[in-house]
Amino acid sequence: MLIKFLKAGNGDSILISFKDNTTKYNILIDGGNNQYEYKNNLKKEIIEIQKRNEYIDLLIITHIDQDHIKGIEYLLEDSEIDNSIIKMIWFNSFSTSTSLNNDISYSDAKKVEILINKFNLLIKRNVIVECAPELLMSKIKFSILSPFNEDINKIEKKNKDIGSSTNDYNLSLNELKESNSRIFIELIEDLNTSIENKSSIAFLMEYEQYKLLFLGDAEPRNVIHSLKRILDERGVDFLYIDYLKLSHHGSHKSLSFELFDYIKCNNFIICANGKKENLPNKLTFAKILNRKNKFDSQDNFYFNYSSVLKSLNFSDEEKNVFKFECYSENFENGYILEI
Repeated sequence: MLIKFLKAGNGDSILISFKDNTTKYNILIDGGNNQYEYKNNLKKEIIEIQKRNEYIDLLIITHIDQDHIKGIEYLLEDSEIDNSIIKMIWFNSFSTSTSLNNDISYSDAKKVEILINKFNLLIKRNVIVECAPELLMSKIKFSILSPFNEDINKIEKKNKDIGSSTNDYNLSLNELKESNSRIFIELIEDLNTSIENKSSIAFLMEYEQYKLLFLGDAEPRNVIHSLKRILDERGVDFLYIDYLKLSHHGSHKSLSFELFDYIKCNNFIICANGKKENLPNKLTFAKILNRKNKFDSQDNFYFNYSSVLKSLNFSDEEKNVFKFECYSENFENGYILEI
């Protein structure tokens, strides 16, 4: 399996490719929002898929944030792309809505909905925990972690995206811990509860012996609630997660210490170019590296933009003390992971 975390502006665009017996499958998660990055990264990947006579077997549009959906609009409008290669779309769209909303993300979502209908593409709406869609690929299993039905019904009550007014990159990991005693000592976290991010599709993907969490921009309490249900169903205390794509581009408000009560993971992926809402937060890394079940294991952080890693300014001493290593873009379109 190859997983490509593409450069996509402020947002996410992830391409998963794998073989099931002799059949090659491709799953695309979101499209980012930068037109230049679309033309130079996602479009090139889709053109190559066309040349190989393959399909986008599943397109997942996690939610209506502009930095996830705008690139899908570019894709569907692109005359060089044969949209018939898209076999199925998961998208909690607004096809039944008649209300007005001037938010740019809502506008883009409506445009994408119109394009999906124009090209008669097969779409599965209402992708929620309570009614998870079936995935007809024998080697892969998806468990939907978010959203819940009540969150989808509230999505038109749009909240402002939650980020930070300034970045925290000039502080060391120890300084971040010492200056945030409310988080690290009292364990009181200011978590993101915006309905827009609560509506994000997030899922556990299992492929052969591997388990990966793709969290979109999901709200942490939704993810934790679903993981607890999965643990109860499987009769286990926690899940070993091979890779975790951090929620909301590495926002500390989208990561709860409580998550690590239910998973063990040492590999974390950050999709962000650092140009929106000062994400990722360096505080996010401080939280991960100070979790109670880290013990002596080494953590690894993977970035699709080398500029973000450079801006975070981790010292060699910090990497030694906190036992972690960082990796950035390893091919021209971002970061590619092979499992």
